[in-house]
Amino acid sequence: MRDRAPIEVIPPAARPPEEKIPVPFEQPVLPETRPETLAVAEEAPRVRVLVLEARPAIRVRIPSAFFIGESAEAEPLVEMERGGDFTVKASGGEVMLAEGRKRLISSDAVFVKPAGGGNLSVNGKPYRGAFLFEAVTGGVIAINVLDIDAYIKGVLPSEIGYLKPGQFEAYRAQAIASRSYALSKLEEKRDDLYDLNATVMDQVYSGVLGEHEGASRAVDESRGLVCTFLGQPLKAYYCSCCGGHTADIRVAWPWKTPYPYLYGVRDTVPEQPGVSLCRGSRHFRWRVHWSGSILSGILKKTLPRELNVGRSSVGRLAGLRVLGTALDGRALAIEIATDRGTYEVQGDRIRWVLKPDPASDAILKSTLIKLDVALMGDRVASVEVLGGGNGHGVGMCQTGAIRMAELGYSGEGIIRHYYPGARIDLLYR
Repeated sequence: MRDRAPIEVIPPAARPPEEKIPVPFEQPVLPETRPETLAVAEEAPRVRVLVLEARPAIRVRIPSAFFIGESAEAEPLVEMERGGDFTVKASGGEVMLAEGRKRLISSDAVFVKPAGGGNLSVNGKPYRGAFLFEAVTGGVIAINVLDIDAYIKGVLPSEIGYLKPGQFEAYRAQAIASRSYALSKLEEKRDDLYDLNATVMDQVYSGVLGEHEGASRAVDESRGLVCTFLGQPLKAYYCSCCGGHTADIRVAWPWKTPYPYLYGVRDTVPEQPGVSLCRGSRHFRWRVHWSGSILSGILKKTLPRELNVGRSSVGRLAGLRVLGTALDGRALAIEIATDRGTYEVQGDRIRWVLKPDPASDAILKSTLIKLDVALMGDRVASVEVLGGGNGHGVGMCQTGAIRMAELGYSGEGIIRHYYPGARIDLLYR
């Protein structure tokens, strides 16, 4: 899960003469959740998942008879009595579905649904449900329209991995969290072309090929269970490894709504006080080292890309410091000083700027960091980071969830630990 925001550029003259350390946030007083029982729907909601960005043509294999329409809500226009291999193309600003040279339909959008079940194959990958193909600038996009639990089955192994039998409850916790996150997107995306992206922008979704028997069983056993707050599905963010304390959303993403169930928790349980649940992860503690020249080169790429300014506007690295830390040790912001200007980067955006390797797309593992900066005259000679955790740190720590499952906690117990103040409700059967 990724979230982005602009980086603030502060001219040197605008900086205060002395560093100001922000006051750490206090722990919240959580409001009571609504006591009433929520209405239970008889059917699972559907989600619209973008699986292919715009391209000139898409290959589609349909196993059996199918319907063709202009949207998921409209009545079918055509019923094909057999399946086959087809092509979806952009043609004159419209979507054209063709079999060989034969055009079957042209429209702003084309909806394809198997008549008797079966999985459609899109560019060689099988998916459950139906597909909506929309004409956009640059070609055609492919949107998988399917039952939310079918979607979650294609998410779990990609997000939390392949777990052992003794870790099964972590699958259930991940199923509840992933379902809650997906449902929380439906209202805000109601007027958009799709609800979710199949990448780390939302949750990694791999279709049928991403499913696993144990994970799918956890989805079935937790069917309809959603963590809620004040009667609404939670923004149930999660990360790989929190480093010992989950992040406060006000620190990680100060530009987002500060839901109190995302203010961060110490990642321990009473059975093992003082022992971080995720300490067994290879990401629990780590180091990154740059020479000053290497980091200068990285910043000349990352800062202009994030700020949309010319590379020449970023000078030689002259200083780097943390501008205050939160109660969990995460950096609230960093200040990057160059001989051409000073930049302040807040929260999780730090990870997108301090890339560990100039030859890789990987970002810094977390903002739970301490900096050791060596200066040589008016320039930075080297920088070393001692860090902890992997990911933004907000919400459930997946490594910690797996450890809680090993200690005998239920999926519901894991959810309550990582999202304090949340309820678990049955929203559909």
